[in-house]
Amino acid sequence: DGDLVVVEAPATGAGRVVEASDEVGLDGLVLENRQLLVQLGEDGSVTRVLHKASGRETLAAPGNRLELYDDRPVEFDAWDIDPFHLETRVDCAPADSFAVRTQTALRCEIAFVRAIGERSRLTQVVRLDAESPYVEFHTTVDWHEEHKLLKTCFPLDVRAPTATYEMQFGYAERPTHFSTSWDRARYEVPGHRFADLSEHGFGATLLTDSKYGYSCYGNELRISLLRAPKSPDPDADLGTHTFAYALLPHAGGWREAGVVAAGLRFNVPVRWCATAPPVPLAAVDDPNLVLDTVKRAEDSDALVLRLYEAHGARGRARVRLGIPFTEAITANLLEDDGEALVVEGDEVLMPYRPHQIVTLKIR
Repeated sequence: DGDLVVVEAPATGAGRVVEASDEVGLDGLVLENRQLLVQLGEDGSVTRVLHKASGRETLAAPGNRLELYDDRPVEFDAWDIDPFHLETRVDCAPADSFAVRTQTALRCEIAFVRAIGERSRLTQVVRLDAESPYVEFHTTVDWHEEHKLLKTCFPLDVRAPTATYEMQFGYAERPTHFSTSWDRARYEVPGHRFADLSEHGFGATLLTDSKYGYSCYGNELRISLLRAPKSPDPDADLGTHTFAYALLPHAGGWREAGVVAAGLRFNVPVRWCATAPPVPLAAVDDPNLVLDTVKRAEDSDALVLRLYEAHGARGRARVRLGIPFTEAITANLLEDDGEALVVEGDEVLMPYRPHQIVTLKIR
């Protein structure tokens, strides 16, 4: 019926509606739940994010700073971002207005409207949910700039020589300084669902649902949001864009904080359906392993599970299946049969190595 509820659900199975153990409150421009206190500015910035469990302030300066850069690559207009764009930063104008969009026990939202550049408008809804460990920024942009690059910047109260970026089936670390020519050449980093800056004991992550360019210099972590190239398509990227990102402060490093799982939850919300199996299709007891793919084999009726080790760890996991089966074997990416694995009841015992991509065939 459209009401917001709290759901408890396993990764690949049916969930259930549960009673909320937390509420979110709104006082002026301050949003607060059990985990976070978030203070917003009238200009649309975030002036404070307190991580209650650790007592740490997340920001060293106001965050969610929207920035415009000149974006005129020497060669490939739609493909390259050249380093001299870093010298052309202009902060976007502050928000024209703001209004409370939602105020309930489970969700509070404040919407900001502002001009971006010369011809564009942005509406951004800042959201904090009950029990949520991150503050979300749901953004709609009517984009009509030319040769401009839009970024958002979060100056973090974190100091580290490298930042971490999710990539396909793993992660990459890149320096946060320009000490050498090699470091300077890595001013823009491709990534998937998150970028993280962590020091010993505390860190902060930016989650995204559809953005794949990041950068970090010093303590300033950025997401590249929109570009406006004119070649080969003069109308490329013009029009309405809708996307979301979130700021997730956490105790410990990104591995201990479960950032990979948080990125997945941010990108793949719970789906409502009329019926569902009583037990999960598959489950893994080890947080280092991610079950990425479930499919039918290309040349048989076997079920194929593809997992990857996400943290650089080594160990032995148990994969529990919710369907009957008689054997489990390893396979390569072409699904050629490998070695038989030990099966104990409805569980498969699976050893794994750091950064390994594991393919299982279930019969």
